[in-house]
Amino acid sequence: MIEDHSLSAQGRTLNKGTALAGVNHANVHLPPPVIHATGVIAGFVLYEYSAFKVPASLLLNGLGVILVLISMIIAGSAFRQFARSDNPVPPNQPINELMSSGPFRYTRNPLYLALALLHGGIGLVTGNAWILLTLPPVLLIVRYYVIAREEAYLARRFGQNYLDYQARVRRWF
Repeated sequence: MIEDHSLSAQGRTLNKGTALAGVNHANVHLPPPVIHATGVIAGFVLYEYSAFKVPASLLLNGLGVILVLISMIIAGSAFRQFARSDNPVPPNQPINELMSSGPFRYTRNPLYLALALLHGGIGLVTGNAWILLTLPPVLLIVRYYVIAREEAYLARRFGQNYLDYQARVRRWF
């Protein structure tokens, strides 16, 4: 006898550990910019209670500026690719086509990479170590709440084409 390990949710199938299989989007309702902003704001709040500083350094400050600038370049390129592909940016909307050109040639998640670089850059520029310490948990949330659902959706939506793309292009860089 074969066991069915799926649950029913309003007529749609939910496989354990995945997003709703019957939904035509990634089922992500907490956008990654909100996740990162929460981490950055938490860092500022913690700093008010305990000033945990990055050592003052022109080199670290310059690195922070470079990270912010690189994040803007990557994000701008990714937004242009979304527009060219006529795909929505929010992960809770269906996409029209698999994007594999522009920044998507190098990373499957250029916007999330840009957010991570921006997050780290803000921590370095402000000298706030709390912001840097919020980055790893934020990245874990993005990886396991957002990216896992998106990857499952894209595999359902585009099948072998997405699996081939996934094998060819790394998740982050």
